[in-house]
Amino acid sequence: MNKHKQETALSALMTAAMALPIVAIPLQAGAEETSAPWLPVGATAGSRVLYYKESGSRIKVIEPVMWVKSPIGESWEIATSATLDIVSGASPIQVINQSGTPVQIKTGASISDHRKAGDISIKHKWEYASLGVSRTESSEKDYESKAVGINATFDFNEKNTTLAVGHGLSNDRVESVSDARLNERRDSREYMFGLTQLLDRRSLLQTNLVHTKGSGYLSDPYKSTVTFFTSGSPILAIAKDSRPSTRDQWAWLTRYKRSLVDSGATLSAEYRYFRDDWGIRAHTVAASWQQSMADAWKYEIGLRYYSQSAADFYGAVIPTRPAPRIFSSDQRLAAYGALEPSIKFIYQFSEGTAIDVGLSWYRQQASWKFGSSGTSTFEPLTATMVNVGLVHRF
Repeated sequence: MNKHKQETALSALMTAAMALPIVAIPLQAGAEETSAPWLPVGATAGSRVLYYKESGSRIKVIEPVMWVKSPIGESWEIATSATLDIVSGASPIQVINQSGTPVQIKTGASISDHRKAGDISIKHKWEYASLGVSRTESSEKDYESKAVGINATFDFNEKNTTLAVGHGLSNDRVESVSDARLNERRDSREYMFGLTQLLDRRSLLQTNLVHTKGSGYLSDPYKSTVTFFTSGSPILAIAKDSRPSTRDQWAWLTRYKRSLVDSGATLSAEYRYFRDDWGIRAHTVAASWQQSMADAWKYEIGLRYYSQSAADFYGAVIPTRPAPRIFSSDQRLAAYGALEPSIKFIYQFSEGTAIDVGLSWYRQQASWKFGSSGTSTFEPLTATMVNVGLVHRF
Protein backbone atom coordinates (compact mmCIF):
# COMPACT_ATOMS: atom_id res chain seq x y z
CA MET A 1 0.00 0.00 0.00
CA ASN A 2 3.10 2.19 -0.08
CA LYS A 3 2.43 4.28 3.03
CA HIS A 4 6.15 4.73 3.68
CA LYS A 5 7.34 8.26 4.48
CA GLN A 6 3.94 9.89 3.88
CA GLU A 7 2.96 12.95 5.96
CA THR A 8 -0.10 11.54 7.72
CA ALA A 9 -1.38 11.48 11.27
CA LEU A 10 -0.13 7.91 11.54
CA SER A 11 3.40 8.60 10.33
CA ALA A 12 3.67 11.56 12.69
CA LEU A 13 2.60 9.40 15.61
CA MET A 14 5.00 6.57 14.81
CA THR A 15 7.92 8.91 14.26
CA ALA A 16 7.34 10.61 17.58
CA ALA A 17 6.93 7.31 19.38
CA MET A 18 10.23 5.93 18.05
CA ALA A 19 12.18 9.16 18.55
CA LEU A 20 11.43 9.60 22.26
CA PRO A 21 12.08 7.29 25.22
CA ILE A 22 9.06 5.18 26.15
CA VAL A 23 9.28 6.09 29.83
CA ALA A 24 12.17 7.68 31.68
CA ILE A 25 13.06 5.70 34.80
CA PRO A 26 15.60 7.40 37.07
CA LEU A 27 18.28 5.32 38.78
CA GLN A 28 17.59 5.09 42.49
CA ALA A 29 20.49 5.65 44.87
CA GLY A 30 21.31 2.57 46.85
CA ALA A 31 19.33 0.27 44.59
CA GLU A 32 20.63 -3.25 44.41
CA GLU A 33 22.62 -3.83 41.20
CA THR A 34 20.98 -6.80 39.59
CA SER A 35 20.67 -7.72 35.95
CA ALA A 36 19.25 -10.34 33.65
CA PRO A 37 21.59 -13.18 32.63
CA TRP A 38 21.79 -11.72 29.13
CA LEU A 39 21.97 -8.00 29.96
CA PRO A 40 24.45 -6.03 32.10
CA VAL A 41 23.56 -3.56 34.83
CA GLY A 42 22.38 -0.29 33.31
CA ALA A 43 20.65 -1.86 30.31
CA THR A 44 17.03 -1.03 29.47
CA ALA A 45 14.45 -3.01 27.52
CA GLY A 46 10.95 -2.04 26.53
CA SER A 47 7.96 -2.76 24.38
CA ARG A 48 5.10 -0.70 23.05
CA VAL A 49 1.88 -1.39 21.18
CA LEU A 50 0.23 1.40 19.20
CA TYR A 51 -3.33 1.22 17.87
CA TYR A 52 -4.48 3.71 15.23
CA LYS A 53 -7.95 3.90 13.67
CA GLU A 54 -9.35 6.40 11.18
CA SER A 55 -13.03 7.26 10.96
CA GLY A 56 -15.16 6.14 8.06
CA SER A 57 -13.86 2.55 7.90
CA ARG A 58 -10.53 3.75 6.57
CA ILE A 59 -7.05 2.76 7.73
CA LYS A 60 -6.54 0.75 10.93
CA VAL A 61 -3.05 -0.10 12.21
CA ILE A 62 -1.71 -2.17 15.08
CA GLU A 63 2.02 -1.68 15.65
CA PRO A 64 3.98 -3.64 18.28
CA VAL A 65 7.54 -2.43 18.99
CA MET A 66 10.29 -4.04 21.06
CA TRP A 67 13.68 -2.48 21.87
CA VAL A 68 16.80 -3.02 23.95
CA LYS A 69 19.62 -0.63 24.82
CA SER A 70 22.70 -1.82 26.69
CA PRO A 71 26.16 -0.61 27.70
CA ILE A 72 29.15 -2.67 26.62
CA GLY A 73 32.01 -2.09 29.00
CA GLU A 74 32.78 1.48 29.98
CA SER A 75 32.71 3.22 26.60
CA TRP A 76 30.32 1.43 24.25
CA GLU A 77 26.55 1.26 23.89
CA ILE A 78 24.41 -0.86 21.58
CA ALA A 79 20.69 -0.52 20.82
CA THR A 80 18.28 -2.46 18.64
CA SER A 81 14.55 -2.50 17.94
CA ALA A 82 12.01 -4.49 15.94
CA THR A 83 8.66 -3.26 14.63
CA LEU A 84 5.67 -4.89 12.93
CA ASP A 85 2.89 -2.83 11.31
CA ILE A 86 -0.39 -4.69 10.76
CA VAL A 87 -2.45 -2.54 8.38
CA SER A 88 -6.05 -3.02 7.25
CA GLY A 89 -8.89 -0.91 5.90
CA ALA A 90 -9.54 1.06 2.72
CA SER A 91 -7.55 4.05 1.51
CA PRO A 92 -8.85 6.72 -0.92
CA ILE A 93 -7.34 6.22 -4.39
CA GLN A 94 -9.23 8.75 -6.53
CA VAL A 95 -10.66 12.24 -6.41
CA ILE A 96 -13.67 12.55 -8.71
CA ASN A 97 -15.97 15.50 -9.48
CA GLN A 98 -18.89 13.70 -11.15
CA SER A 99 -21.31 15.07 -8.53
CA GLY A 100 -20.09 18.62 -9.13
CA THR A 101 -18.01 18.74 -5.94
CA PRO A 102 -14.71 16.80 -5.80
CA VAL A 103 -14.88 13.86 -3.38
CA GLN A 104 -12.51 11.07 -2.45
CA ILE A 105 -13.32 7.56 -3.67
CA LYS A 106 -12.06 4.62 -1.65
CA THR A 107 -10.73 1.34 -2.91
CA GLY A 108 -13.28 -1.34 -3.65
CA ALA A 109 -11.13 -4.05 -2.13
CA SER A 110 -9.87 -3.96 1.43
CA ILE A 111 -6.20 -3.30 2.20
CA SER A 112 -4.20 -5.80 4.20
CA ASP A 113 -0.46 -5.45 4.65
CA HIS A 114 2.35 -6.11 7.07
CA ARG A 115 5.44 -3.95 7.38
CA LYS A 116 8.46 -5.41 9.16
CA ALA A 117 11.25 -3.11 10.32
CA GLY A 118 14.37 -3.44 12.41
CA ASP A 119 17.35 -1.31 13.32
CA ILE A 120 20.62 -1.56 15.19
CA SER A 121 23.00 1.15 16.35
CA ILE A 122 26.30 1.22 18.19
CA LYS A 123 27.90 4.18 19.92
CA HIS A 124 31.32 4.89 21.40
CA LYS A 125 31.54 7.44 24.20
CA TRP A 126 34.46 9.59 25.30
CA GLU A 127 34.48 12.06 28.17
CA TYR A 128 33.33 14.99 26.02
CA ALA A 129 32.15 13.38 22.79
CA SER A 130 30.41 10.37 21.25
CA LEU A 131 30.23 8.77 17.80
CA GLY A 132 27.49 6.40 16.63
CA VAL A 133 26.47 4.50 13.52
CA SER A 134 23.11 2.89 12.69
CA ARG A 135 21.49 0.57 10.17
CA THR A 136 17.74 0.27 9.45
CA GLU A 137 15.76 -1.99 7.12
CA SER A 138 12.03 -2.31 6.49
CA SER A 139 9.89 -4.19 4.00
CA GLU A 140 6.25 -4.50 2.97
CA LYS A 141 4.37 -5.74 -0.07
CA ASP A 142 5.28 -2.81 -2.26
CA TYR A 143 8.10 -0.99 -0.52
CA GLU A 144 11.61 -1.80 0.69
CA SER A 145 13.88 0.59 2.53
CA LYS A 146 17.52 0.37 3.59
CA ALA A 147 19.13 3.20 5.51
CA VAL A 148 22.38 3.97 7.30
CA GLY A 149 23.32 6.85 9.55
CA ILE A 150 26.19 8.38 11.47
CA ASN A 151 25.96 10.90 14.30
CA ALA A 152 28.29 12.60 16.74
CA THR A 153 27.94 14.76 19.86
CA PHE A 154 30.40 17.17 21.48
CA ASP A 155 30.10 18.58 25.01
CA PHE A 156 31.30 22.07 25.94
CA ASN A 157 30.98 24.55 28.77
CA GLU A 158 31.39 21.97 31.55
CA LYS A 159 28.90 19.70 29.72
CA ASN A 160 26.18 22.33 29.88
CA THR A 161 26.22 22.69 26.09
CA THR A 162 25.98 19.81 23.60
CA LEU A 163 26.48 20.05 19.85
CA ALA A 164 25.03 17.23 17.71
CA VAL A 165 25.62 16.55 14.01
CA GLY A 166 24.36 13.67 11.90
CA HIS A 167 24.05 12.35 8.37
CA GLY A 168 21.74 9.64 7.05
CA LEU A 169 20.95 8.16 3.68
CA SER A 170 18.33 5.72 2.48
CA ASN A 171 17.97 3.73 -0.73
CA ASP A 172 14.39 2.58 -1.20
CA ARG A 173 12.50 0.59 -3.81
CA VAL A 174 8.89 1.45 -4.76
CA GLU A 175 6.57 -1.18 -6.25
CA SER A 176 2.79 -1.55 -6.61
CA VAL A 177 0.39 -4.42 -6.00
CA SER A 178 -1.79 -3.08 -8.84
CA ASP A 179 1.06 -2.59 -11.36
CA ALA A 180 3.61 -5.38 -11.56
CA ARG A 181 5.76 -3.29 -13.92
CA LEU A 182 6.46 -0.60 -11.33
CA ASN A 183 9.91 -0.96 -9.77
CA GLU A 184 11.44 2.45 -9.07
CA ARG A 185 14.08 3.92 -6.77
CA ARG A 186 13.43 6.53 -4.08
CA ASP A 187 16.49 7.88 -2.30
CA SER A 188 17.05 10.48 0.39
CA ARG A 189 19.97 12.22 2.07
CA GLU A 190 19.53 13.84 5.48
CA TYR A 191 21.76 16.29 7.35
CA MET A 192 21.18 17.29 10.97
CA PHE A 193 22.67 20.01 13.18
CA GLY A 194 21.52 20.40 16.79
CA LEU A 195 22.34 22.30 19.95
CA THR A 196 21.19 21.56 23.52
CA GLN A 197 21.78 24.10 26.29
CA LEU A 198 21.18 23.64 30.01
CA LEU A 199 19.74 26.97 31.11
CA ASP A 200 19.88 26.12 34.81
CA ARG A 201 19.51 23.06 37.04
CA ARG A 202 15.84 22.71 36.13
CA SER A 203 15.49 23.72 32.48
CA LEU A 204 17.01 23.14 29.06
CA LEU A 205 16.57 24.43 25.53
CA GLN A 206 17.14 22.31 22.43
CA THR A 207 17.13 23.33 18.77
CA ASN A 208 17.66 21.14 15.69
CA LEU A 209 17.89 21.91 11.99
CA VAL A 210 17.36 19.06 9.51
CA HIS A 211 17.85 19.25 5.75
CA THR A 212 16.55 16.37 3.60
CA LYS A 213 17.09 15.92 -0.13
CA GLY A 214 14.84 13.35 -1.80
CA SER A 215 15.10 12.04 -5.35
CA GLY A 216 13.64 9.36 -7.58
CA TYR A 217 10.02 8.16 -7.76
CA LEU A 218 8.23 10.42 -5.26
CA SER A 219 4.69 9.95 -6.62
CA ASP A 220 1.98 7.76 -5.06
CA PRO A 221 1.25 4.87 -7.46
CA TYR A 222 -2.25 4.39 -6.02
CA LYS A 223 -3.53 7.95 -6.37
CA SER A 224 -5.36 9.31 -9.43
CA THR A 225 -7.77 12.09 -10.38
CA VAL A 226 -10.94 11.80 -12.48
CA THR A 227 -12.41 15.03 -13.84
CA PHE A 228 -15.54 15.57 -15.97
CA PHE A 229 -15.16 18.60 -18.23
CA THR A 230 -18.59 19.96 -19.28
CA SER A 231 -17.56 23.11 -21.16
CA GLY A 232 -17.34 22.52 -24.90
CA SER A 233 -17.43 18.86 -25.79
CA PRO A 234 -18.05 16.76 -22.64
CA ILE A 235 -14.94 14.74 -21.86
CA LEU A 236 -13.64 12.50 -19.10
CA ALA A 237 -10.02 13.05 -18.12
CA ILE A 238 -7.95 10.76 -15.85
CA ALA A 239 -4.54 11.72 -14.43
CA LYS A 240 -2.26 9.59 -12.31
CA ASP A 241 -0.47 11.12 -9.34
CA SER A 242 2.69 12.75 -10.74
CA ARG A 243 5.07 14.68 -8.50
CA PRO A 244 8.52 16.21 -9.06
CA SER A 245 11.43 13.75 -9.04
CA THR A 246 13.26 15.76 -6.38
CA ARG A 247 12.24 17.30 -3.07
CA ASP A 248 14.30 19.67 -0.94
CA GLN A 249 13.06 19.90 2.67
CA TRP A 250 14.06 21.95 5.70
CA ALA A 251 12.76 21.43 9.24
CA TRP A 252 13.65 23.50 12.31
CA LEU A 253 12.58 22.27 15.75
CA THR A 254 13.01 24.12 19.05
CA ARG A 255 12.03 22.48 22.33
CA TYR A 256 11.96 23.84 25.90
CA LYS A 257 11.66 21.69 29.02
CA ARG A 258 11.46 22.76 32.65
CA SER A 259 11.17 20.74 35.85
CA LEU A 260 8.96 22.37 38.48
CA VAL A 261 10.31 20.54 41.50
CA ASP A 262 8.13 22.22 44.12
CA SER A 263 4.94 21.12 42.37
CA GLY A 264 6.25 17.78 41.08
CA ALA A 265 5.59 18.72 37.47
CA THR A 266 7.47 18.96 34.18
CA LEU A 267 6.54 21.44 31.45
CA SER A 268 7.47 20.83 27.80
CA ALA A 269 6.86 23.12 24.83
CA GLU A 270 8.04 22.97 21.22
CA TYR A 271 7.71 24.65 17.86
CA ARG A 272 8.57 23.15 14.45
CA TYR A 273 8.75 24.96 11.13
CA PHE A 274 8.86 23.01 7.85
CA ARG A 275 9.27 24.14 4.26
CA ASP A 276 10.09 22.46 0.97
CA ASP A 277 10.52 23.37 -2.69
CA TRP A 278 7.08 21.91 -3.46
CA GLY A 279 5.53 25.01 -1.90
CA ILE A 280 4.47 23.51 1.45
CA ARG A 281 4.97 25.64 4.56
CA ALA A 282 4.00 24.00 7.85
CA HIS A 283 3.91 25.02 11.52
CA THR A 284 3.62 22.71 14.53
CA VAL A 285 3.10 23.92 18.10
CA ALA A 286 2.93 21.43 20.96
CA ALA A 287 2.90 21.57 24.76
CA SER A 288 2.59 19.01 27.55
CA TRP A 289 2.33 19.01 31.33
CA GLN A 290 3.45 15.96 33.34
CA GLN A 291 2.32 15.85 36.95
CA SER A 292 3.35 13.51 39.75
CA MET A 293 0.54 12.18 41.89
CA ALA A 294 0.40 10.06 45.04
CA ASP A 295 2.75 7.09 45.29
CA ALA A 296 4.23 6.12 41.91
CA TRP A 297 1.59 7.60 39.61
CA LYS A 298 2.02 10.38 37.04
CA TYR A 299 -0.23 11.79 34.37
CA GLU A 300 0.59 13.85 31.30
CA ILE A 301 -1.73 16.02 29.25
CA GLY A 302 -0.73 17.45 25.89
CA LEU A 303 -1.99 19.43 22.93
CA ARG A 304 -0.52 19.58 19.42
CA TYR A 305 -1.55 21.95 16.63
CA TYR A 306 -0.44 21.60 12.99
CA SER A 307 -1.06 23.80 9.95
CA GLN A 308 0.23 23.59 6.38
CA SER A 309 -0.17 25.34 3.04
CA ALA A 310 -0.83 23.40 -0.16
CA ALA A 311 1.81 22.16 -2.58
CA ASP A 312 2.19 24.25 -5.73
CA PHE A 313 0.95 21.39 -7.93
CA TYR A 314 -1.99 20.30 -5.74
CA GLY A 315 -5.53 20.48 -7.11
CA ALA A 316 -8.83 18.72 -6.42
CA VAL A 317 -9.61 18.54 -10.15
CA ILE A 318 -7.49 18.43 -13.30
CA PRO A 319 -7.10 22.14 -14.20
CA THR A 320 -6.40 21.88 -17.94
CA ARG A 321 -6.67 19.59 -20.91
CA PRO A 322 -4.33 17.81 -21.34
CA ALA A 323 -3.48 17.35 -17.65
CA PRO A 324 -0.33 19.07 -16.34
CA ARG A 325 2.81 16.96 -16.29
CA ILE A 326 3.19 17.56 -12.54
CA PHE A 327 -0.12 17.27 -10.68
CA SER A 328 -1.60 15.59 -7.60
CA SER A 329 -5.00 15.58 -5.89
CA ASP A 330 -3.67 13.76 -2.80
CA GLN A 331 -5.18 15.82 0.01
CA ARG A 332 -2.15 15.22 2.20
CA LEU A 333 -0.66 17.94 -0.04
CA ALA A 334 -3.64 20.28 0.50
CA ALA A 335 -3.94 23.24 2.88
CA TYR A 336 -5.41 22.31 6.27
CA GLY A 337 -4.97 22.41 10.03
CA ALA A 338 -5.04 19.70 12.69
CA LEU A 339 -5.46 19.34 16.43
CA GLU A 340 -4.37 16.47 18.66
CA PRO A 341 -5.17 16.53 22.40
CA SER A 342 -3.72 13.65 24.42
CA ILE A 343 -3.55 12.18 27.90
CA LYS A 344 -1.22 9.57 29.36
CA PHE A 345 -0.99 7.78 32.70
CA ILE A 346 2.33 6.39 34.01
CA TYR A 347 2.89 3.96 36.85
CA GLN A 348 6.40 3.18 38.11
CA PHE A 349 7.01 -0.01 40.03
CA SER A 350 9.58 0.07 42.84
CA GLU A 351 11.82 -2.48 41.15
CA GLY A 352 12.52 -0.19 38.20
CA THR A 353 9.70 -1.15 35.87
CA ALA A 354 7.25 1.40 34.47
CA ILE A 355 4.11 1.13 32.38
CA ASP A 356 2.22 3.88 30.58
CA VAL A 357 -1.11 4.07 28.77
CA GLY A 358 -1.87 6.94 26.41
CA LEU A 359 -4.91 8.07 24.44
CA SER A 360 -5.06 10.79 21.79
CA TRP A 361 -7.64 12.10 19.34
CA TYR A 362 -6.61 13.59 16.00
CA ARG A 363 -8.65 15.80 13.67
CA GLN A 364 -7.71 17.35 10.31
CA GLN A 365 -9.90 20.16 8.98
CA ALA A 366 -9.46 22.83 6.29
CA SER A 367 -10.91 25.63 8.42
CA TRP A 368 -8.26 25.03 11.08
CA LYS A 369 -5.43 26.18 8.84
CA PHE A 370 -3.53 29.06 10.45
CA GLY A 371 -3.91 32.52 8.90
CA SER A 372 -6.44 31.70 6.17
CA SER A 373 -9.01 29.16 5.12
CA GLY A 374 -7.67 25.88 3.83
CA THR A 375 -8.56 23.92 0.72
CA SER A 376 -12.33 24.21 0.22
CA THR A 377 -12.73 20.63 -1.01
CA PHE A 378 -10.68 19.12 1.84
CA GLU A 379 -12.48 16.19 3.49
CA PRO A 380 -12.00 16.16 7.29
CA LEU A 381 -10.22 13.19 8.84
CA THR A 382 -10.62 11.97 12.41
CA ALA A 383 -8.43 9.32 14.04
CA THR A 384 -8.10 7.75 17.48
CA MET A 385 -4.76 6.51 18.81
CA VAL A 386 -4.05 4.32 21.84
CA ASN A 387 -0.59 3.27 22.96
CA VAL A 388 0.65 1.12 25.81
CA GLY A 389 4.31 0.93 26.80
CA LEU A 390 6.42 -1.06 29.24
CA VAL A 391 10.09 -0.48 30.11
CA HIS A 392 12.50 -2.02 32.61
CA ARG A 393 15.95 -0.95 33.76
CA PHE A 394 18.23 -3.82 34.74
